[in-house]
Amino acid sequence: MDAALFVLGLLLLWASSEVIIRNITPLARFLGVKELVVTVLGVSVLSSLPELTVSAFAIARGASDISVGNVIGSNFVTLTFVTAVCALFHPIDIHREVQERESSWMILSSALVLILSMDGLLSRSDGCILILLYVPYIISVLRTAREGAEPRVTGISRFRAVHLPLVLILVGIAGVIGSSKLALDSGSRLAEAAGISALAMGVVLFAFGTSLPELAISLSATLKRKADVTIGEVYASNIFTQMVVLGICCLISPIAVASSMLSFAMPFLVLATVVIQLFVTSNLRITRLEAAGLLLFYGVFAASQFFDLPGLDSVLGF
Repeated sequence: MDAALFVLGLLLLWASSEVIIRNITPLARFLGVKELVVTVLGVSVLSSLPELTVSAFAIARGASDISVGNVIGSNFVTLTFVTAVCALFHPIDIHREVQERESSWMILSSALVLILSMDGLLSRSDGCILILLYVPYIISVLRTAREGAEPRVTGISRFRAVHLPLVLILVGIAGVIGSSKLALDSGSRLAEAAGISALAMGVVLFAFGTSLPELAISLSATLKRKADVTIGEVYASNIFTQMVVLGICCLISPIAVASSMLSFAMPFLVLATVVIQLFVTSNLRITRLEAAGLLLFYGVFAASQFFDLPGLDSVLGF
């Protein structure tokens, strides 16, 4: 039964992501904006609901380590593994706008979380800073919303033009989140029955579980050669998670940040964002070779959950 539910969850996950991708274009055309804008303002935010739900419930129960660990872990999976898998299927061409804005904001958000955590605590004031700094990012997206957009569609009913695609996108995102939970729960029971340790399940399944929506949507967009949606979903989702999701958790209750997070996980996430920026800046493309390098990054991060690896501060001689 668990195996059947796991397969069913994956099939529903893929079908739901297809519904989302097929309806982004008609919605963007009706609104007269770029597909990237719909992805940044809608799809990436709603696909981050698993991270928000898990982190908020964890912090409400007093498990602050789970809250911040889920944000950093799922962001690392999304940034390295999801991007790498998509680029292995087809090299990702990056538009200059994404390279200059989303990639830069991703580095800023990762570095800001690390800086605010240096004292070992993410306070409510830190949460306010994170949420407020998300506003300039949204404003920058809206300022360029219509630049290079396809001509606005006219002459068809408003229902077909905007209401139906919007409803289908919302249904698709609900399906993505629901099927992700189905696949994660049944997969966890399968792993437990197979004798896989709780730690391994946490690293392999928990971080992947909250990142499944981003993986499904981005991979579907990659196969349809929609590079803006692919990389825009990855970047915008990470920015939202680190600034808004983590900010909301800080407002619920101050978060104590473990020393292991400060010495390795958070700096390593910042390093990964810088490396991807270098990949993107070099030729505005993420190649299959660079994707292999990102998978190596993820492998090191996963290994750090099992072995006591030296912190980046000691490696760099700080």
